[in-house]
Amino acid sequence: MNRKLLLSISFICAIICASAQTQNIRTVLQPYIDRGDLPGIVTIIAQPDKILSIESFGYQHIAKNKKMASDALFWMASQSKTITGAAVMILVDEGKLSLDEPVTTWLPELRRLMVVRIIRDGWQVEERSDKPLTLRHLLSHTGGMQYLAGVQQQMGKIDALPSGMSVYVTAMTPLLYEPGERYNYSNQGIDIAATIVERISGIPFDEFLQKRFFVPLDMKSATFWPTEKQLEKLAVPYKMDENGNLTETSISFLQYPLSDQSKRFAEAGGGLFCTPDDWVKFFQMIANKGVYNGKRILSEASVVEMAKKQTGENIAQPYGLGCHVSDVGMGHSGAYGTDSYVYTKEGLVVMYFIQQQDLPKANEAIQAFHNVVYELYGVRR
Repeated sequence: MNRKLLLSISFICAIICASAQTQNIRTVLQPYIDRGDLPGIVTIIAQPDKILSIESFGYQHIAKNKKMASDALFWMASQSKTITGAAVMILVDEGKLSLDEPVTTWLPELRRLMVVRIIRDGWQVEERSDKPLTLRHLLSHTGGMQYLAGVQQQMGKIDALPSGMSVYVTAMTPLLYEPGERYNYSNQGIDIAATIVERISGIPFDEFLQKRFFVPLDMKSATFWPTEKQLEKLAVPYKMDENGNLTETSISFLQYPLSDQSKRFAEAGGGLFCTPDDWVKFFQMIANKGVYNGKRILSEASVVEMAKKQTGENIAQPYGLGCHVSDVGMGHSGAYGTDSYVYTKEGLVVMYFIQQQDLPKANEAIQAFHNVVYELYGVRR
């Protein structure tokens, strides 16, 4: 059989396979749109060097009859934590940071951290923490920090403080536990890790991400502050009203307007916005052990370290460095429904994007999508 015929057969097989993927995913997810259970969804399945499947369903904005597209803008929420973990690991690669050095090496403001010893009947007793807090603790949510530091708790907004002020508020916010003692999911800890990146690099955290990730990975849409033009493509978040109908809502964790850089600050634990067709590039790099389009972004050792369980033998929650981990891979979800996962052995990236606030059928739909992925590729989280 000649080479041209073999190439033609391979091309036809690839088209048939891609068509089957599209049909299976669409068959499972389209009914949720048609019934009015969910607004709009984007799914991506990729390998390090190519997109295997990218599908869009439903609406980016229902009232405007605006169809969902792969370049719609999504709030990534806590998926931001994985990029923050990778930012720390870049500086570890360069020998400028150590995961197990006390953070007071770079942030002396945290030398007098307190820890809550007793909470009873509305009062608490605090004592000086006697265990060193490290970057490994911060990135794995084992630093004992609260979800948000003082002022942020009162405002209820994660983007309320610049990092320069956040570190002082953190210094005045007692730890819930000694570092390494327990797991407590904490944007505060991730934000402090980003503050260390700023101190060591000498540039703001958003500029560091732009220079070290967004430019080399060609993630043009990634930002903490979407412009008015970008917001025209925003996937509007939806919730269910009392009559069971989808209704527009806002992102309750953030301050508005979203484009305002004077009042909103780069929040490393959950502030990034991006389009799916750009966001996938970061995870393709992770799937390729730190390399994207032939350019090394992270060392292979750093990618492996991120994907390890960092929470210790006595803590059940399997969390790595800025990402959830398991025996088969690593990834993260976001508060309003986005989800990205890398199957490390297979080098397969599986992504799901939606903007929803506690819709009843949301969990069922994403599980149905992952069941299709299992049927197609034999991988399960």
